[in-house]
Amino acid sequence: MSVIWITGLAASGKTTLAQQVAQRLTARGHIEVAAFDGDAVRRSLGAAGQGYARPQRLAVARHIAALAAGHSRDGGCAVVSTISLFHEIHAGNRAAGGDYFEVLLECAPQLRAQRLAARDAQTGPQVGHELTPEWPRSPHLRLDSGAAPVPALADALLRVWERRHV
Repeated sequence: MSVIWITGLAASGKTTLAQQVAQRLTARGHIEVAAFDGDAVRRSLGAAGQGYARPQRLAVARHIAALAAGHSRDGGCAVVSTISLFHEIHAGNRAAGGDYFEVLLECAPQLRAQRLAARDAQTGPQVGHELTPEWPRSPHLRLDSGAAPVPALADALLRVWERRHV
């Protein structure tokens, strides 16, 4: 059915937004909604998901993309929250066919810093610091997580996503 791919830097609010979107889709009767969070998928991979250098990040991103595409092919709606700021991942998602909806979630550096300080810091190279992010070339939607409350952002995302299905 569909893949809603929410990407952005660490602490931009991707997971929180994805949870709200998934809840709203379920409430609207989309029964087969699955949320794929980058950190949760990484943990589930165990040793295979370890490491934060570019090659390891790409491997995890490919795994997430495959899970989401499979769920979508089976008739479900996959809501993904992941950094995965790699052009080859975005291009691969688009080339996979189906209904792919890419959202870039932006966040002011000061707000991200506050959020990162409030949680445990990840070890290894961080995208946006040691690793250069490859911003989506043509996301379907850009949102700013500091511009509105998360429920309003989720509603805005779904309005744009649903217009594609009318």
